[in-house]
Parts: sequence; structure tokens; C-alpha cells
Amino acid sequence: MSVPKKSRPQTKITPFVKNGTSQATVTHILECAQQVLVTCGNAKFTTRRVAEAAGISPGNLTYHFPSKNELIKALVAKILEKYLIHFEESLSLEGEFYAEGLKGLVRWMMVDAIKVETIRIFRELWVMALHDEQICQVVDDFYDAMINKSAYLVGLRYPTADTTVINELIHLLATMIGGCMVIYGTSKIRAVTFERITEMTMPMIEQLDPQGI
Repeated sequence: MSVPKKSRPQTKITPFVKNGTSQATVTHILECAQQVLVTCGNAKFTTRRVAEAAGISPGNLTYHFPSKNELIKALVAKILEKYLIHFEESLSLEGEFYAEGLKGLVRWMMVDAIKVETIRIFRELWVMALHDEQICQVVDDFYDAMINKSAYLVGLRYPTADTTVINELIHLLATMIGGCMVIYGTSKIRAVTFERITEMTMPMIEQLDPQGI
């Protein structure tokens, strides 16, 4: 069964940004917000601390992002954009990493999942999501967008692959990559090495194309 043509998936994460706000200002604030989250954690993540890191007044930050939740929502959208760009680069015909294909993308994501900054960002977001329904929805939407976009691009790259196989494989890979963050994020020494887990993952990808991807 081939993958039916479908429209490009849309993300539900649409952060609030004031009209007239320069992209440079927004980028600077979000970069500072990410560093505050990484270094201070959820317990000490406040708009005041982000404003201090960005070198602006709390009122100025509130002008751009009226609430802490809007700031988190924009930060998650920024993180999502990073991953979606890499998906395009790996799976789109014009992409920089097209030759590496899905295997290359999965390797990159597994390695990224155990980087210190990635671990801290996501673990802090998970904590926030446990205690705030709005942030929980934002995090859920993040994973939905990641899965939907990757399945869409895989379907375009491998048009003869079965739709069900694609969806099942993408969900399995998403689960494994998230698991890497938990199992190997803070302890690289396990009975089975991270490298071996990565190696074992590759044959599953070949379900899409028995001739190799």
C-alpha cells in the first residue's frame, strides 16, 4: 500500500508574539529563557530571572510575553523548529543531509537526546507539564508535531512504503529516542551500551525498504 497524498502537517504550537516585535528581540529572549531553564531548573524559572538574563526590565519582557506560560509556549515552539528543520534537511530531496536518510536522522536524534542541555530542557519541561495543564498541552502538541511531520516526510521520501508501517515505526522510534534520554541521559554506563542500542535500532528502519534506506 502506498502512502496517500496529504497536506503538509500543521503544528498546534503558535506562540504569542506582540505585533511589531523584532525577530532579533524574540530570539534573544528565548535563548536567555532556555539558558535559565537549563541552569536554574523549573523551580527557579521566573520571568524576572529571564528578564535579568536578557538585560531587559520585567515589564519589557511582559510586553513581549504577557505570562510565563506564553514564554514557555514560545520556547517550546523554538525548540520544535530546530527539530523540524533537521527533519527537512534529512528527508527532503533538497536537504543538506538527504544522503544520510532516515538512519542518519535517527542516529542524530539519539545522540542529541543524551546531550546535557537536551536532557535538562526536556526533563524540566516534563516537570512543568505535570503541574500545569496548559504546559502539558504544549508538550503534548510538541510530540504530536514531531511525529506527524516526520511521518509525512518519510511518506514522501518512501512513497511505496505502507502507511501503517510508517506510522508504527515513527511512534516506536519516538518512544526509543525518549527512552534514550531517560536511560542513558544521566548514566552512560549500562550493561548494554548506548552505541549497541543505536546499532540495534537500524534494522527496524529497514522495514520501510528491505533493499536498505
